[in-house]
Amino acid sequence: MEKHLERFKGEEYKDINKLRQAFKKKLSEVPPTMEYVRNLILDAKLLFRILTDPNFELSQEAREDFMAALWYFIEKKDRIPDWLPIIGYWDDYKVIRYVKEKHKEEIDKYFQETKFFIANYF
Repeated sequence: MEKHLERFKGEEYKDINKLRQAFKKKLSEVPPTMEYVRNLILDAKLLFRILTDPNFELSQEAREDFMAALWYFIEKKDRIPDWLPIIGYWDDYKVIRYVKEKHKEEIDKYFQETKFFIANYF
């Protein structure tokens, strides 16, 4: 999974405003038809929420991984093109889940420090 993230860790992917715009556009295009796609959307929203929370000190490694995973989700022509029926978002789901598991402690810390649960993460 790390190799999928590396592609999106360059300088051109560090602009949070570009990420915000592209992420919102992507969310409007993804049909939440299958359970794994609905989970992908929720997990992506969670990473975005934590990444953009000005009141939370996210580690640099987690910040880079969250941004790379979100850019991977946004990219239409990744390992499995998004337009393929049924499986098009499977690789996006796996990458987002990998980053979520890799940084589980950061995510747990976020919920402990913020003292609230965000139902839709956005």
